[in-house]
Amino acid sequence: MSMARHAAGQLLADSAGGTAFRLAVLTDIHLSAAGTPDGIWNNPTLRSVSSQLLSQAVGEIAAAGHRHALVLGDISDDGSQEMIGAALVAIAEAGLETWAVPGNHDAAQDPHALDIAAERVSSIVALHSQPVRVRDSITLAGTGLRSNDDGQTCEAVNLPDVTAITSQTLLWAGHYPLISQKAALLAAGLRYPGDLRNLQQARAAAEKHAGPIVVLHGHLHTAITSLDGKMLQLGFPAMVEWPHAWTDLRIETSPGGATVRTAIRSVAGNWPQPTRNTLLASTEQTWQLAGGRWRAAGAGGRS
Repeated sequence: MSMARHAAGQLLADSAGGTAFRLAVLTDIHLSAAGTPDGIWNNPTLRSVSSQLLSQAVGEIAAAGHRHALVLGDISDDGSQEMIGAALVAIAEAGLETWAVPGNHDAAQDPHALDIAAERVSSIVALHSQPVRVRDSITLAGTGLRSNDDGQTCEAVNLPDVTAITSQTLLWAGHYPLISQKAALLAAGLRYPGDLRNLQQARAAAEKHAGPIVVLHGHLHTAITSLDGKMLQLGFPAMVEWPHAWTDLRIETSPGGATVRTAIRSVAGNWPQPTRNTLLASTEQTWQLAGGRWRAAGAGGRS
């Protein structure tokens, strides 16, 4: 058994039997080599200090008591195994057992770059094909990515089979959303980086799960939430771009119900102020499942 697959077994053994699950979510780290100049998306992308941002973030995550993390792609900026591996090592050194999916940047050179890098770090699992049951009532699934235009566009590959999952709630982790947010971002005056080429196929794969689905994605560098029937979709802000944040995610399940809570945590530091607001969802949200549908709960929820 590979080291990464052994780690998956350890995570399952550590987590089974509970009704609550907590993890730190990071996305769009865009780890870059020293000397890489900053860029611009909706706000400056601080590639020159991406290593510093990641180091500070994982320290804060560990200090907050997290044991598990989920990385939603664009781990690297250039797609190299070297940069992906350096980011994964930094996360592992903070004592975090982690699942990761690739972003379009990570798949730009090689669709297997994340898999190869993750095999070298025992506490990191590249998540796709085989779902992982993290609680009796919660299963985590993810996909790979493939690009034929250097990461400009991607299709989801290694789509997991979720038809046989008997746990109540499915967490579907991917870099791209399954519910397109193009109209919402353009209406807010924000740039849109594009959807999966096979968006409908990927969504259909997730919807084979009979129970509630929580889609977790990055890519948009925007905090945004969307609902469609039994699907609750949570988009997370970037590490490399304002608000330079990770997210505290908590899921609690009970027979016939579930509660999802998120809290965006900006990394401590003196970072540039934004020129565009990319927080299209509240920094703290609570969503409850009742009657097979999600609804906002409390002042932090937003539909």
